[in-house]
Amino acid sequence: FGWDQVGKLISECEAHQPPPRAYIVSGAGTGWVNGRYEFDPRRVLENGYVNPNGDVQYVHQVPMDVDNPEQQQQGGGVGGKTLTLFRCTMRSQQKWWFLSEADADQPGTDKDIDYYQHKSKKWQEKKPPRRGWLTCRSGEDPPPTLQSLSVMVPPGEEYNTLE
Repeated sequence: FGWDQVGKLISECEAHQPPPRAYIVSGAGTGWVNGRYEFDPRRVLENGYVNPNGDVQYVHQVPMDVDNPEQQQQGGGVGGKTLTLFRCTMRSQQKWWFLSEADADQPGTDKDIDYYQHKSKKWQEKKPPRRGWLTCRSGEDPPPTLQSLSVMVPPGEEYNTLE
């Protein structure tokens, strides 16, 4: 009986593990997609924790100095854009991860500009995978790799985790 419970305890612990605080996206062919994606502060509860059943989303502000001066004058630059790393539930109930420029009015729709995507396996639904991303029409090869950083807990609680 006791050993049977260990597996259940581990599963429950994994289900309630806080998400990473940030991701480093690197190696993407669309170079300005690379950078640090921070957990979206709009999704953090008042107590500093994250709703374990809530949506997971990370944001990255493309630095203004990414553009050359000619692009900035023509209004065609990418500097200052906000990119998102987020999970989307498709009509089929399959979960996909995207690196996108989300539409301001209807995020998570076909109005987003998707650069990279990943169709999740069941065990990848809570956190985006490190590898296995595919390039979308708006992106350029190669697809990126992701590295998670720390966990999303209130300030000062980082040392009370098993990370």
